[in-house]
Amino acid sequence: MDYGYQLLRHVVQQVFGNLRQAAQLTLPLFLLPLIGFVLLIGGDFTPRTVENPGGGTILGVLGLIVLSVVIYCWAAVAWHRYVLLEEFDGGLFPRWRGDRIASYFGRAFKVGLVLILAMIGALILMLIVVSATQSPAVAIFFGIGLVFGVSWLATRIGLVLPAAALGERMTIGESWAVTRPVSSQILLPLIVIALVVGVIQQAILVVFGQSVPVETFGMMQEQRVPSVPGQIVNGLVSWLQLLVNLALMTTLYGNLVEGRQLN
Repeated sequence: MDYGYQLLRHVVQQVFGNLRQAAQLTLPLFLLPLIGFVLLIGGDFTPRTVENPGGGTILGVLGLIVLSVVIYCWAAVAWHRYVLLEEFDGGLFPRWRGDRIASYFGRAFKVGLVLILAMIGALILMLIVVSATQSPAVAIFFGIGLVFGVSWLATRIGLVLPAAALGERMTIGESWAVTRPVSSQILLPLIVIALVVGVIQQAILVVFGQSVPVETFGMMQEQRVPSVPGQIVNGLVSWLQLLVNLALMTTLYGNLVEGRQLN
């Protein structure tokens, strides 16, 4: 059986087969910054609110972004440790492990820097090629390739994250090396996950969308945005996507580093 298909199947089973535990470990943490954002701007996520924020709103958003990063690391560490160590306390929030969370943040920051540098290089190349060809099709092709390329790179070097959650040493170079044998097979789950999430998000926009006037280059245009119920459903989809992405790296770490078999 193709490794990419096995990987995708294992990831889906890992998330949806442990959805109750996943919800207990990560959903309350995931909801905290989301509730904060809703309270901060009164649930109005329309472009008009984003274009005309107050000073207090800007400071509040910055504070919530910092809080969201810490909470994301906390939830990610808890999920990695549950899958790989079966660590589950059953409380409202998972156990706070400051050293693991700090290590996770540090390695995530390094991974982020690598991704940013790769994106800058890819964007420069894309601008050169698009300017030379003057082809919208080439621009679209490069844009799609950039999205999947960054996701692929993040997965290749991202095994340092579950390692950090466990307290194990691993460098970005070691993560790149250990994923080399399955580098092409990783693309299948990445593509499938992106397509499924994209279709669901468009369906949410169709069912729960509302039209609002937006000023673009001095002209008023109608733009469709999710209503408050749509934002809630979008939040749940984002939570599931986060779990699936974390499960992908966790599964690769368990299989390639620890030698576990894919079911």
